[in-house]
Amino acid sequence: MAQSHPLILKLLASSVTAAGRAGKIIRDIMSRGELGIVEKGKNDLQTEADRSAQRCIIASLSQQFPNLTIIGEEEPSHCEVPSDWLVTDCDQDILSKQCPEELLDVSDKDIVVWVDPLDGTSEYTQGLLDHVTVLIGVSVKGKAVGGVIHQPYHNYKQEKDTNGRTIWGLIGLGVGGFTPMSPPSGKFIVTTTRSHSDGVVLKALEVFNPDEVLRVGGAGHKVRSCLSFSTP
Repeated sequence: MAQSHPLILKLLASSVTAAGRAGKIIRDIMSRGELGIVEKGKNDLQTEADRSAQRCIIASLSQQFPNLTIIGEEEPSHCEVPSDWLVTDCDQDILSKQCPEELLDVSDKDIVVWVDPLDGTSEYTQGLLDHVTVLIGVSVKGKAVGGVIHQPYHNYKQEKDTNGRTIWGLIGLGVGGFTPMSPPSGKFIVTTTRSHSDGVVLKALEVFNPDEVLRVGGAGHKVRSCLSFSTP
């Protein structure tokens, strides 16, 4: 990576490619059928895909940005990472962007990277693959400023050999990786949980009185669903 690029852009660009590699690992494990499911708690599952995807992302980013603080959702692992899991390239489109002025001089000590290697684990184990996402968030001085949502199975029912899709965003720069769509005119749509509904959620839906309710699994998939109806 060229040293002339601001750190925040290099990190976001590297996160996009690392998330894509993690997505391939997730697909490969599902194809083998050896999910290695363990139960972390009530209604809280973990699979080999969660563990391996996290190792891929953290190892890749740590190699390129050794002084960053990176926090993963799963327990840390000290296992050696296969060489083909290490991603050192980055998204050139992001590097070509103009960095927001307020983020130009951000240093590594100001940044914390948050990794959810497989959001929607329950749906993953049930074969609801379009709900699965890889999430990487970036905060600067305690404030969320950007992140990446990778969909390993985007459009997989139509494309047999899909490589997925990666959506990214940065405050002051905007978003990329997808084409926004306007919602149906005059229609109020609410996205909510697929499997964790309770009285509070039901009451909120009653108050909102939406025309349509989208019940989807995974926080990343919920965000993706909302972005798909954003204004172009």
